[in-house]
Amino acid sequence: MTFDEMIEKVLNNENYNTDGLSVDDVITLIEVLRLEYAPTVEMTSGDKATFMQEGDSLSKLLTGYYGFDVLYWGDVSERKVAQAWLHPETIKVVDE
Repeated sequence: MTFDEMIEKVLNNENYNTDGLSVDDVITLIEVLRLEYAPTVEMTSGDKATFMQEGDSLSKLLTGYYGFDVLYWGDVSERKVAQAWLHPETIKVVDE
């Protein structure tokens, strides 16, 4: 289940009441968890194209020929590349 699906489930359940938490509290908690475990990863369209082309192997994305290429990836850290590999739906294309 995705974070959005869980929010939808909570909003559509009229009988929702667990441990005295309000619907707003639960949605806030879900959003906090989304930021921690599935943050949006911003990358250029070129980065995303490379990511999709090489995306079958996380090690290819992180090591390349000479290790993690900071000059190529720019502001996209190794952690963000790994996060995007785990959850490609979190990629947001931002062209400079």
